[in-house]
Amino acid sequence: MKCLTLPSLTKRNLRTLAHWSGASLLMLALSASPVSAQDFEYRVNNRVQVGQGQPSLTLRSPAALKDAELTFKRSDGHTTTRRLGSLERGEVKEVIIEQPPGTFDYTVTLRATDIDGEPVEFELTFDVAYTEALKVEVDTDEVELGQGRLPIHVNRPVEKVEIEFFDANNRPLGTHTSQHRGASGDIELRFEVPEGDLAALRVAVHDTEGFWESFILEPFWVEIPHQSVVFDSGEHTWQDTELPKLTETLERVQQAMRAHRDKGLQMQLYIAGYTDTVGNASSNQELSERRARAIGRWFAAQGLDIPVFYQGFGESVLAKPTPDETAEEANRRAIYILGNGAPPASSEIPRSRWQRVR
Repeated sequence: MKCLTLPSLTKRNLRTLAHWSGASLLMLALSASPVSAQDFEYRVNNRVQVGQGQPSLTLRSPAALKDAELTFKRSDGHTTTRRLGSLERGEVKEVIIEQPPGTFDYTVTLRATDIDGEPVEFELTFDVAYTEALKVEVDTDEVELGQGRLPIHVNRPVEKVEIEFFDANNRPLGTHTSQHRGASGDIELRFEVPEGDLAALRVAVHDTEGFWESFILEPFWVEIPHQSVVFDSGEHTWQDTELPKLTETLERVQQAMRAHRDKGLQMQLYIAGYTDTVGNASSNQELSERRARAIGRWFAAQGLDIPVFYQGFGESVLAKPTPDETAEEANRRAIYILGNGAPPASSEIPRSRWQRVR
């Protein structure tokens, strides 16, 4: 399995956004001092990912204070006291909240005296989530955007995933939201592909702590123009005279790869094989599969370094309709589709049962 770690994508194909929101704070006045709890301004940075800063509490003093100190009591029983000393009116103090990764509840008490010697005391309660950065990987070998299948791997519990669909003019085609209730590890996203010319998906993965990662995928499928290979009758082999056709097709595949290398997901080649109506349907189905696989193996032997998949359709999809037992060269064919996921269903590809060339 090959996985694509999304931050390695180009800027065009990936937009990573970090999000945190302040917790709901409860502040209780514990004294009738002229300096009341409501006079204090404060902010808690309580949603932080490891490596992207530290949790902190920022206070602005409403008056001159002496002997100020903060006591942090954590829900696991750990208690620390930070001495602030004297504070001028309007002075801002930021205090780093040191804790191991995880989510904890805090009760924080400020104690000080004002210039008249009166005690000042108030209490804050909040929680702090200090978590590993949310990372999302896409299993590039298993993606089937055309069939509404997007396997991902996440390192943290996921609350929900939101997908937005856009056409080539960036017009919305629809949305899809799935709930995951804290699932982590391998998650298979399933969605209904919207009607229209799908050009991009914006995927936002939300974890259970309020963080999220967003990335954009641009599905594409390109049919490669080619000359049809003439196989030996009833076989999946060909004469040496057919090799120039295969060589030219391989060169066109590589040209298309260079033209679409900025699409983000790993490119894959899909080869579909077809037969005419000579012989029975079952044997023609097997023959079309062997022929498509033989071409894929030849490409791989020539150094094509992307995954190649094949599928046979036998005599079920005729390029030129004929009666049964009709030898028709136009129907003994293959098509080649380069994309970053299995191609969507169509009249040429009525089903999706691709097998990887080994």
